Amino acid sequence: MGGLTAGVSHTNANAAGDSDTTDFGAKYTMSAGGASVTVAGATGTTENSTQDIDSQVIGIKVVAGNVSAIVSQAEYEASSQDEESTGASLSFKVSDAMKVGVFTVETDDDSTSEEYTNTGAELNYQIAPGLNAIINVEDYEYKAGTTGNTADSGTHSKLTIKATF
Repeated sequence: MGGLTAGVSHTNANAAGDSDTTDFGAKYTMSAGGASVTVAGATGTTENSTQDIDSQVIGIKVVAGNVSAIVSQAEYEASSQDEESTGASLSFKVSDAMKVGVFTVETDDDSTSEEYTNTGAELNYQIAPGLNAIINVEDYEYKAGTTGNTADSGTHSKLTIKATF
């Protein structure tokens, strides 16, 4: 419908006291100045006897030639959780066989002062049709806040060989 896609979902938990869930989502895609622009969002609520579980997410994706950029923001609230996340990524198609990208995400929980950040880069190289080598390097930091969990940080790297038949 003119680039717009929307959906609604409702789950009736049947028994009294059970949790009903309702979700809404929409996406709109358009062309602007030679680029493809997509704006999407969703929200959901699960009714709960102690505290409803609420979530929302919104994102924007722009593709112009060989460059793609995405930014998003999300929130999640439930019993003892009040999280907010933001993320961004940028990818560049170097050639038909190679694509490189960078990304970052940060999540904060206001109820526990818990924080998580992850920043990294990825190289995807097509060795042959249906066979790709993917190199990923990520730097992360986790601050436990008042959760009682153990704080952690470091760098993680991996090589994946992906075969598609």
